[in-house]
Amino acid sequence: MVLPLDRSDKLDKTDSMEKNKKNLHPQNRFNRPYDLQKLVNTVPELSSYITTKLDQKYSVDFSDPQAVFLLNKALLESEYAIKDWNILPGSLCPPVPSRLNYIHYLSDILGERNTPVRVVDIGTGSNLIYPILGHLEKGLDFIATEIHLPSIQHAKQFLSKNKTLKNHIQIRHQQDKERILQGVLKPEEYIDAVLCNPPFFRSAAEYQQNLQRKNQKLYGQASSTVKSNFQGLGNELWYPGGEKKFILKLIYESLELKDQIGICSSLVSNKDHLKSLIAVLDYHGVQHQIIPLAQGNKVSRLLYWHLNG
Repeated sequence: MVLPLDRSDKLDKTDSMEKNKKNLHPQNRFNRPYDLQKLVNTVPELSSYITTKLDQKYSVDFSDPQAVFLLNKALLESEYAIKDWNILPGSLCPPVPSRLNYIHYLSDILGERNTPVRVVDIGTGSNLIYPILGHLEKGLDFIATEIHLPSIQHAKQFLSKNKTLKNHIQIRHQQDKERILQGVLKPEEYIDAVLCNPPFFRSAAEYQQNLQRKNQKLYGQASSTVKSNFQGLGNELWYPGGEKKFILKLIYESLELKDQIGICSSLVSNKDHLKSLIAVLDYHGVQHQIIPLAQGNKVSRLLYWHLNG
């Protein structure tokens, strides 16, 4: 697809996408406008999802999960020369700019190191996005954990085609659904940092209710048959007790393994959860800090705590 020359001046001014890049980390390469023509040239299938808004500016149809996937695939290929990136059907499609944001802030927290840095990515999914970005941007080595075997198999197939990444990313199966870190870290194995983007919802029912409200607001219909544009498997979206319960479990497990972990961190979407999380860290005398994160209208927080080093 070649976009009309008389409107090429609008290719780097797409409102809906540029709003999403406000407040990114200063070093985030996606702070600059997307070059839609370059992205379409990289992944031609994306051309079918380019739309024109009332102001005649080009954008991507973010309501369509396939459009979201193709956009992120194009970003990875155009910026990092990543070939054959794919996700398991129905699984979560990560927005690359915001995932890169986490990597940059975590790197800031870690500071300069003279030795290779090892990071655990909890629940890496089929997309492996944090290990991919973490290694290519910052040279980090990863242990990527996952409970869902099909996602692990899918991720391993991708790594088999990307030898450079394969040497820096280990995928480990968390066989115990009641555990997060325990069982995947080997005895006396030391990890510089842990990152976590936890499941948000408490149940499938709560997720469906949220999706219906979203559909009603965006599309004027509450039917759950309208797909979520980023989709997601059950283990990626919900956990008994929701986000707060998951992060609390992570805190307690990290304390049990404190001699093996330098810094532990997690995204916190619901600000109301912070009070309980911080109370536990304070009770155990653990140094912690919160970094506010924002991407467009979406606001989150990065909570991290020091365990060792």
